[in-house]
Parts: sequence; structure tokens; C-alpha cells
Amino acid sequence: MTEPALETLQRRLCPWLRGSLSRLEAAYAAQRLGHAWLIGAPAGSGKLNLALVFARRLLERGPKQDPPDLSAAEAVAAYAERRAPADHHPDLHCLFPEEDKTAIAVEQIRGLGAELSLKAHAGGAKVVIFEPADGMTTAAANALLKTLEEPSADTYLLLLADQPNRLPATLRSRCQRLDVPRPTFAELAAWLGVQPEDLAAAWTLTGGAPLQAAAVIASDKSIATSKLSEQLILLSQDKAPVQAVVDSWVRGDPELALTWLTRELHRQIRARLAPSTSVTDRAAIALHNAWSDLTLRRLFEQHEKAERLLSLVGSGLNLELALQALLIGFQAQRGST
Repeated sequence: MTEPALETLQRRLCPWLRGSLSRLEAAYAAQRLGHAWLIGAPAGSGKLNLALVFARRLLERGPKQDPPDLSAAEAVAAYAERRAPADHHPDLHCLFPEEDKTAIAVEQIRGLGAELSLKAHAGGAKVVIFEPADGMTTAAANALLKTLEEPSADTYLLLLADQPNRLPATLRSRCQRLDVPRPTFAELAAWLGVQPEDLAAAWTLTGGAPLQAAAVIASDKSIATSKLSEQLILLSQDKAPVQAVVDSWVRGDPELALTWLTRELHRQIRARLAPSTSVTDRAAIALHNAWSDLTLRRLFEQHEKAERLLSLVGSGLNLELALQALLIGFQAQRGST
């Protein structure tokens, strides 16, 4: 029988996360572990893997054992199913956006508060993982603030955020902060078991996000860049219907497409703000020309929307509608609004 995704991510660890795990372990051993941690890193860095491995340590409290490495193939399979319903430790609570929702809702936080007020089922610690913490509604963030101000005994909150600074300052100030590094190009190539020249295209396509690069290598989609670029150019010139592009992305790999889109938007914004960093490759120049009618403000808005949607892929939201709302914003006639 196939091991559930959360179980895989609890028992094995991506190798570049060992330093971050050691920091958490050291704080725990020295009894300096605060009840709330804000764990930040770009999407696809392995934050959930780190949080689940450490949660297991807090819940089981047995002799310390270093987890074996999580392979690239295991990581790709587990992350694809990470939000699927599954049995897990009764004192581990994972808060993801509910089905058809784009953010963690206030009702979920209130329900969590009631659960945390009870004794732990196993008589030890209780651990809550929020993903994405930076995707909470304002009401949810305000409700969580009360929990942070009045923590129940032996309870640990792990807030995972692609963009930690999007959280209210009142929440950030009550959390210990851990920024998770990503592997170097050489480290990622070694983990994936590929030659550097075979990683180059996936590295560029994903912006160096290790888990997304692993998905690209596993599915051999490095050639997707040109197709995605072509679709966005035609869409931006009003030469392709939005629904056709949406259908293509939904049928393909929407996480990969959104990763590529956020990276391209970031490059185009930098090029406008600092001409010395102007894009030079052919595909980026073509996008630059296609987006010339879009205001800088619109590019910033699209970048924020794309990053937010990327963090919610797999959360149960209506991906087709969300992509449609995002891609409409690239149509030329809307760029000046």
C-alpha cells in the first residue's frame, strides 16, 4: 500500500533542510523553543517537509533520530498529494484553505481554538501547521492573534509563508523567525541525480525552486517555457481566448505554469524599474513587447495575484475560475484601467 503523503513528509527530509532542522532541534533541547515559529521561504523550498519532520519530533518525544533523506521522486509524489485527507497523529493539526476557498478562514481558526483548549489526545504536545500562513484572511489573522497572545500549554504553532512580510506585524512580532535556505545549483543537481547541463533549463524555468525543479525533471517539461511564453504573448495581444489558455494550464501542470509566470513578471518589473537589468533573451523580449501596454501597477498586481494563486494550488480552490480571473488581467484593453 502506498504511504500517505503526510507520512512520507514526516519521516524523511530534503537534505538542504537539515541545517534548519538542527536550529529548531537546538532551541528545543535548550528549552528556548517559543510556542510560535514563522518559517519563511519561496514556494517549492520544502517548508512543509521541515515542519512535519519537526512536528513528529515534538509529538513523539522519543530518542532523537535523524530522518533519512527524502528522494526527489518521493518529494514530487508527496507534495502533489500533501493536502489530500489522510489519517495522522491526533495532536497534529494541519490548516490548509478549505475546498473551493483561497485562504485559511476565520472559522477554521476559531475551530482550532476550541480544539487547542482541550488536553492533548496522547498526553503530550499539540502542533499546528498553517499553510499558507500568509494566505489567511484578515479576520483569521486577527483571531489567530488571540491564540498567540494566550497560548495553551505545550502547544506549538508553525506558520509557513512564501512571503512572511505579508503577515500583519502584530503576528510576526509574536513569532520566532526561521528563514529556510534553498540548495545551490550543484546541491540540487546532486539531489536530483542529474548532470548540471540537464538541470539548467529546469533551474531557469522554476527560478531555482527545488521541488518544482524536481517536478520538471521528473515529467520532462523543460520545453514548456516556449509554449507558456507563446500563450501569454497571444493572450496579451488579444489573439488567443482566455479560456483556451486556462484549459491548457489546468490540463497540464498549473503549478509549473504559475511558477514560470511569477518569475517572468518579476523579471519584467525589474526591467522597468532598472533599465540596466533589461531582459535580453528572445522569449523575455517578446513578452516585454507584448506587455508594453500594461502599466507597471498592473504588472505588480498580476505578480501578487500569481504568487498568491501559486501558494494555493492543490488547496481545493476552483483553479479554473482563479486562473481565468488572473489571465484576464493580461489582456491589452485592461492594462490601462
